[in-house]
Amino acid sequence: MIYNSNEQLVTELKKLLLDTKCSQRDIAKQMGISPQALQNLFNKKQLSFADLKRVLDCINCDLLVDFSVRPVSTVAEE
Repeated sequence: MIYNSNEQLVTELKKLLLDTKCSQRDIAKQMGISPQALQNLFNKKQLSFADLKRVLDCINCDLLVDFSVRPVSTVAEE
């Protein structure tokens, strides 16, 4: 999947938490922060890689990143 915004990434992360049956309260406790602080992380415009990794570590998941080159669009010359 291609993510174009942090909001999309956070939505997928929250789905993953539901799929793994982990509550945000449990994740916050494992991270040593309050549930409100975790919610604040999710609400940040730019969720950092480090924050994302900390959450994923709590649910025993890895982040896989794949880079791909976009095709070059050509505009017909007149």
